[in-house]
Amino acid sequence: MRVVITGAAGRIGTQAIEELAGAHDLVLLDSRGIPGRRSLVANLAWPAARRRWLRCLQARAARWPRAFAGADVVLHLAANRLPVAPWRHVLPDNIVGTWNVIDAAARHRVARVVFASSNWAVKALERELAPACYAPDGAKIGSDAYPRPLNAYGISKAFGEITGRAAVEEGRLRSFVAVRIGSYIPGPPKTERECRLRIGTRDLRSLLRRCVEAEFDGFHVVYAVSAQPTAPYDLAHTRRLLAWEPQELS
Repeated sequence: MRVVITGAAGRIGTQAIEELAGAHDLVLLDSRGIPGRRSLVANLAWPAARRRWLRCLQARAARWPRAFAGADVVLHLAANRLPVAPWRHVLPDNIVGTWNVIDAAARHRVARVVFASSNWAVKALERELAPACYAPDGAKIGSDAYPRPLNAYGISKAFGEITGRAAVEEGRLRSFVAVRIGSYIPGPPKTERECRLRIGTRDLRSLLRRCVEAEFDGFHVVYAVSAQPTAPYDLAHTRRLLAWEPQELS
């Protein structure tokens, strides 16, 4: 398959490349070049520029939708990933950019978009249910939980999920999967919170592969956490949809 990866130079993007490079034809997009790999510099938000030389650079960076032609899957990882990011950064990076990616995928008849959402899309619900949802036998947050964000970053992830769902319901995309990522930090967890939300590298890579390769249609939400019993999320739908089982424990 031909897989387009946005945000390919990021922490998760580099893991996706390592996992998928041997099996699929990858098209790599990022706001900066990727050393040692052929990639396209992409300005997903297409901001207006006042200076002529900057307009020229941005015109080149705005050619990225052409790369979607002939793609089977778009793995949309590009975003400002800081939960405390101000709105002036969240708007172009996470909202305008996500809209443009989903729209470009639909226009080029890409069958599937895999969207890197976040636990911050349901953070208000998590706080409401805590500490019960952290208990091994407590009520967990399922894939059917509607977005309930707490900040601009969470709002942007909720926007991406809703936009993807609309594209599927309109018939513009065949499938869209929102991956509510807990916390991917290479190495062992340092805090109790990191332990609860953590997804290890091996689990992350295998989950992304299944999001790309598994056979399913429609709109879906899955959770990206490893198998720790204190995670606040229910992995039942993730396991069932993707035929995936986490292998790592925090």
